[in-house]
Amino acid sequence: MRCESCGAELPDGTRYCTNCGAEVLPDDAQELAGEQQPDYNQQYTYIPQQQQQQYHPQPVMDPPLSVGQYVGMFLLMLIPIVNLILLLVWGFGSTNQNRKNFARAALIMALIGIFITIILTLLFMYVIPWDVDFFWMHGRWW
Repeated sequence: MRCESCGAELPDGTRYCTNCGAEVLPDDAQELAGEQQPDYNQQYTYIPQQQQQQYHPQPVMDPPLSVGQYVGMFLLMLIPIVNLILLLVWGFGSTNQNRKNFARAALIMALIGIFITIILTLLFMYVIPWDVDFFWMHGRWW
């Protein structure tokens, strides 16, 4: 007699498989049943796969920038158009993390400065001239 689930050899008259625990039908009952219905009471054994150890290399520490390098970067920032190009190159392509962080901080500060300049320009163009004309026409100019 053979177990239909796992294929183990079983002695005659056995009702349950000693290997997997599935119910075993006698040989003559199997022939009468024809196509066997799936047994949903089967116990499956989970065999965990061996975990492969992950390799995490230590990050390479960038050497800190010297004072001279910072002074050089500040001097290059004084040149119009060149400063924008260098900030973009350093901020998004530099391999040195210190230079990359400096460039990104400088770009953020430049965007804040541009935003404030636009607000002040609009304020002086549209709000303040209207007030000056109003006071000038009504003789309340002190």
